[in-house]
Amino acid sequence: MKQMRITGPFTFQAEEVPVPETSAGEVLLKINCVGVCASDMQIYHGKHKFMTFPVILGHEVAATVEKTGAQVTGFVPGEKVTIEPQVFCGECFPCQSGRFNVCEKLSVLGVHKDGFSREYASIDPKYLHKVPASMKKELIALVEPFAVGVGSVRRSARLAGANVAVVGAGTIGNFTAQAAKALGAGKVLITDISQPKLDWARECGIDYCVNTADKNLKEVIKETFGVRRADIIIDCAAVPAGFKSILEAARPCSEINITGNYKEPVEFSVPIMQRQEISIIGHMMYVREDYRIAIELLANGKIHTEKTISKVFSFDEYAKAFEYSDANANTVMKLLIMV
Repeated sequence: MKQMRITGPFTFQAEEVPVPETSAGEVLLKINCVGVCASDMQIYHGKHKFMTFPVILGHEVAATVEKTGAQVTGFVPGEKVTIEPQVFCGECFPCQSGRFNVCEKLSVLGVHKDGFSREYASIDPKYLHKVPASMKKELIALVEPFAVGVGSVRRSARLAGANVAVVGAGTIGNFTAQAAKALGAGKVLITDISQPKLDWARECGIDYCVNTADKNLKEVIKETFGVRRADIIIDCAAVPAGFKSILEAARPCSEINITGNYKEPVEFSVPIMQRQEISIIGHMMYVREDYRIAIELLANGKIHTEKTISKVFSFDEYAKAFEYSDANANTVMKLLIMV
């Protein structure tokens, strides 16, 4: 079978290897397609601080069960599945508390360990989620990034009826804003400096879509929500220079949720946070319930995805997908690679 490994920044290596053996407790999957996400691009650029080369990328996955081991129950060949790529210990306090997404020994398939940019993979079925037979593979591959958005808004205890501002209208920002709408938020604002991404957010039904290239975020939030301003600001942009404006825009006794993946440390004013009782919440990926909700909403057509997939590449065009993402960073939402 074929697989693709990244051996260093901007460097891919195509490999021909045997189809993996499947133990009694594993499921052999036929991988149908993988998505290219922001963390993949960080790895491609050599800027991801929590991984080492070489590694097989791919953690946004659509797959089909090829065969099951003798001890596996609950899965049969031909079923469509997606993969929850978090490898956790199950023993530390976060795991025991149900927050295995922040396991003290967490690793992610496709980031810290080999992922799914390959034709076949054997895996413990505990990482699998069944999806409806009617779901197309392109939609299945969106479950993982959408689950990030679902998990993000579910981190807040005050979502119901809340004014929510999402900073960053890329794939995760768009999905987070849509998840907020679907799960009970009041009014939702999304901001960015890319007008095409904001135009798509508007088509997705987001209440307010504002270009902040020449506007102050604090003033935009005031103009949008009035005196109440934003109850929750979700940072999906992860731009160090922009975090100061997010903190300045936050209302007393509000929340800032950090969902974007920062590449470097950020300095901010602790006194502002303390004296205004602003809660800063870190958000990391998702838990199983977030995946279940994501699958349900996508499968039932509750989430707009028509323009989320910007372009589809064949496996032989693997490197071209990453080059295309770099060349079209202001407009690309999600790229898929067919395996």
